[in-house]
Amino acid sequence: MNNNSSLEILTSAIHTLPDEYLPIKQQALRYVKNNSQIDDNRTLKILHRPWVAPLNWGLMLYPGAPQDWLAGYHEKTGRAIPEFYSRFLSAINGCFIYDLSLFGIPSSMHEKNLLNRRVLQCHDLATANRDWVCEYRITPDYFHFGSRSYSYSENIGYFWDNGKIKSVRKNGKTQSEWNDFTAFLQDEIAVVEKKMLEQLPGNVKIL
Repeated sequence: MNNNSSLEILTSAIHTLPDEYLPIKQQALRYVKNNSQIDDNRTLKILHRPWVAPLNWGLMLYPGAPQDWLAGYHEKTGRAIPEFYSRFLSAINGCFIYDLSLFGIPSSMHEKNLLNRRVLQCHDLATANRDWVCEYRITPDYFHFGSRSYSYSENIGYFWDNGKIKSVRKNGKTQSEWNDFTAFLQDEIAVVEKKMLEQLPGNVKIL
């Protein structure tokens, strides 16, 4: 398969993502011409960044999770995934966007309840809500679904709380909140893209 055919397939796959996640689609399309690929597991890898690490990509979008995976999460953890995030996981089962991570259900965790460290999978939603959530001074009913870098020593956490999406520091201070997932994506991706662009080589293609 030549490079043009690969790019067409990859671009088509990006376009099939729901418009609810338009900020993610826009980022993927903006940088797709930079040695991007779809791997054997249908993970979209956009913007190869060898200046960061040999196998680093700016965006990694994992294929949607089957419905039985979502049901299995509820059965194993006793906790329901918020409806907006269930929809997201059905379309994109976790992702990395520069210094931002939205958690998902790794296949090895669903199948064996073990993390396969031989491959880079999405960050595990169950581990986040069992362990990582304890790093934040928040009430136990917050649902932890993602994070991004805030400083060299701290990640800001993303949470669902009583109908609101919140970004929260480890001291419990709410930095921002949203009523809408698309607006949340737009704002937070803009933050991490701005930081990413500060280290971008001049030969990178931006559409």
